[in-house]
Amino acid sequence: MIQTRTPKRLPVFFLFLLLSSLSAKAQISHPKIDSLINAYVAINKFNGSALVVKDGKKIYEKSFGYRNAANKSLNSASSIFPIGSLSKSFTALVVLKLAEEKKLAINDPISNYIPDYPRGSEIQIRHLLSNSSGIYEIFRNPEYVKQLNTNTTFSREDLIAFFKEKPLDFEPGSQFSYSNSGFDLLGIIIEKVTGLSYSEAASKYIFKPLKMNNSGFDFKNLKNANKVVQYSFISKTRQVETKPWNSSLNFSSGGLYSTTNDLLKFYQGLSSFKIVSRETFSQATTPFRGHYGYGWFIDQIHGDRVINHGGNVEGATSYFLMIPEQKIGIILLNNITSTSLEKIGNSMYAALQNMPYSLPKPKKGIELTATTLLKYTGTFEVSESYKVKIYEDAHRLFVQVNDANGIPLSAEKEGVFFVNDDDIVLEFISKDDKVVQLKIKQGLSTKVADKVG
Repeated sequence: MIQTRTPKRLPVFFLFLLLSSLSAKAQISHPKIDSLINAYVAINKFNGSALVVKDGKKIYEKSFGYRNAANKSLNSASSIFPIGSLSKSFTALVVLKLAEEKKLAINDPISNYIPDYPRGSEIQIRHLLSNSSGIYEIFRNPEYVKQLNTNTTFSREDLIAFFKEKPLDFEPGSQFSYSNSGFDLLGIIIEKVTGLSYSEAASKYIFKPLKMNNSGFDFKNLKNANKVVQYSFISKTRQVETKPWNSSLNFSSGGLYSTTNDLLKFYQGLSSFKIVSRETFSQATTPFRGHYGYGWFIDQIHGDRVINHGGNVEGATSYFLMIPEQKIGIILLNNITSTSLEKIGNSMYAALQNMPYSLPKPKKGIELTATTLLKYTGTFEVSESYKVKIYEDAHRLFVQVNDANGIPLSAEKEGVFFVNDDDIVLEFISKDDKVVQLKIKQGLSTKVADKVG
């Protein structure tokens, strides 16, 4: 990697243009996709790297925004991102490879591997693979969520304890319900069957055979200059940094990291059946319940069958889409919290196939009467240390958290407001026409505050 030393007298604006132009030389463009992604960049909904392959060739490869806003380093094809729940596709693939090697069977009850798990004789490995086990979702446990940003190392027993004793939501195999808990159990089964750590197993069965040299487990402790900084929100004027999650907690359901080019190798390995056979991959991409197979969603875009999975942790988002019949793969990685990446990826496919798609529009507020605004004012309390004041000034609402400065709000509709330069939405909850609660949604976090006083 060539580094350039910039004279102190060079203005920051021209430095940004210089870095952008140097980065662009190695990038591959496509007019429709460029227009689409830039529309999301303009509203602060895309900050990362994109890669598209068709008929075995890259037809689009570009990066946008900052890898690290503090030192103005830009994202590039070498940027390393957490991939969140896209990890589930890797976990499923390792399990299916072990099944091909006759080291386990997908119809095995999980009690074969975790003997003391409640009702483990009724829950089969295939139920975990297909998100149809009925096991309690770990993210519903507030104690688990509180620990995600800690540095404490949790044992596998500690991890299971967050959901093990909770009753099943439904009978195993009868329904679909997305379950991080189930995929963490799969990681534990992988470790028991192979005698390896989950990280070592993913490396042995996928990363090393496919030469995915910039992929691995435990992003928090990764030492690499290309590692991205994670942000819940980023714009030209405001950046809100977040911390990587504890890998002993998001484990085999969401603990991997990668690059766009490594995920291209993953796409090529899947397409050529280098890891598992054609028959096994076909089984994995056949819906079991709720358009979900074994580690993959199977959906349609304008009638075309697509195989996909995304991932979303605080401060990073991924989306991987493949259409075997069209020989198309789309890979998107962002170092911001986003709910837009799946829509962007699906729209990119539509653009490539000359199908209808839409460009995003900046969110605009609406005018509300002074009387309406005043009904939302007051003090709300999340906890003793987290208090929110909503006040009106010059016909506009402001939000103030503890002793911080007030931030102006825009009305999306009655009862719902947003912050223009941040990913924050405030929803007021009323009872008998009186506001009693406030929901504060920021990134993946939702806090509920009761009105006081």
